[in-house]
Amino acid sequence: MIVMRRQNDFRRVRHSGRSWVHPLAVLQIIKNSRSYSRIGFVASRHVGNAVKRNRVKRLMREAFHHHESNILDGWDLLLIARPTLGNCNVDDVISAVYYLLSQSALLINSGTENSR
Repeated sequence: MIVMRRQNDFRRVRHSGRSWVHPLAVLQIIKNSRSYSRIGFVASRHVGNAVKRNRVKRLMREAFHHHESNILDGWDLLLIARPTLGNCNVDDVISAVYYLLSQSALLINSGTENSR
């Protein structure tokens, strides 16, 4: 899985993608024309100062890596932290990411791959 870096990619997912909400994070996705999926992590200033935002992004990356091999190819994903994520441990974030991925039917073993 490739990490998105360009602002235009983030903007495209943000404005045109579908979204799913969890109390800790928001997942936005949009189909891309590539043979692989890409992910972007966002922690705005609402989450806290720079130290807290970096910690939150590390937690999201760690949680995402637990499910990375089970995600369908050809999608751009944007994982946006909500302010409550800063007070959670990694197990809570792993469970939130799993919930969001299963709701969006991006997991290979979710069984509803064509229902997006």
